[in-house]
Amino acid sequence: MEQARPAVIVTGAAGGIGRIVAATFAKQRYRVMLTDIRGFEAAKLADDILAAGGDATSAAVDITSTPSIVNMVETTVERFGTIDILVHAAGLDAPRANLWELDDQLWDKIIELDLTSAWKCAKAVLPTMVGNKTGRIIFIGSISSWRASFATAVAYNAAKAGINGLTIGLAKQLEPHGILVNAVAPGPTGTGEPMTRAEIDTDRTLFPIPIVGAKPIADACLYLAGPGGSWISGTTLNVSGGRWHG
Repeated sequence: MEQARPAVIVTGAAGGIGRIVAATFAKQRYRVMLTDIRGFEAAKLADDILAAGGDATSAAVDITSTPSIVNMVETTVERFGTIDILVHAAGLDAPRANLWELDDQLWDKIIELDLTSAWKCAKAVLPTMVGNKTGRIIFIGSISSWRASFATAVAYNAAKAGINGLTIGLAKQLEPHGILVNAVAPGPTGTGEPMTRAEIDTDRTLFPIPIVGAKPIADACLYLAGPGGSWISGTTLNVSGGRWHG
């Protein structure tokens, strides 16, 4: 009898990096739960995966709502019987704001969407993974955790630095349960907040490796989720095409 392929939840799967991650996992025969607040778009991608012979389902999920996240987990377990991997790609992409324009409301929104949601989603899948004594949790961070810019809201830098810390802390506490926690830090992928023409021209001048979209990020997640990632825990993997070294 053929063993069931691993089941993965991908948040933010309706667009951007999350969409490419979900499609990449599906092509490798993972069973994929696609979640996004844009439920119709997530359902459309799930239908496309099913039509191509893959195994996917979807749910409309608000990553700021604990009941919505709990429902995501329950629906995944009901559909696939388990949760092997969480790839948390949902969030607010590099919002632009000068320091003096960053009021408390925007700060709270960015921290909630880009950091607190990661904790909430990870916490929700833990009972299943701990019960299985195995699991992989992968957060989508950013090189903005190390590198600042004049255009990006400082709350985003703080949130993504928080992802690095969350990764380290969870990894330490979950390794005894067979659960590995890591993050992937992309550079610009062209899938989120659009770069200005001046920013594109500067990027091309400074960096010889061109921006090629989100596929390298998805491939990194696939690596961490698979056999190659079996001895990697508590790290933030820099996948930025040389936009950050270290």
